[in-house]
Amino acid sequence: MDTFTELRQPADDLTELGDTATAALVRQAIDRFAAWKLEAGERLLERALEERRNQEQGPPPSPYFNTCALVVA
Repeated sequence: MDTFTELRQPADDLTELGDTATAALVRQAIDRFAAWKLEAGERLLERALEERRNQEQGPPPSPYFNTCALVVA
């Protein structure tokens, strides 16, 4: 059973007991949380991919390093 199914269970129980107003509020809160969680996850994924691209490109070559390498050679 996934987390969202577990969260929806109390809302289903409230509906069975006849408290549809509270059940609707619980479902609305769950939907808002799910939307926030997905949006936050997308932002984290975008940031991680951006950092990975920056690491793959590597730092720009240093002119100082190139000069030192020529002097040593």
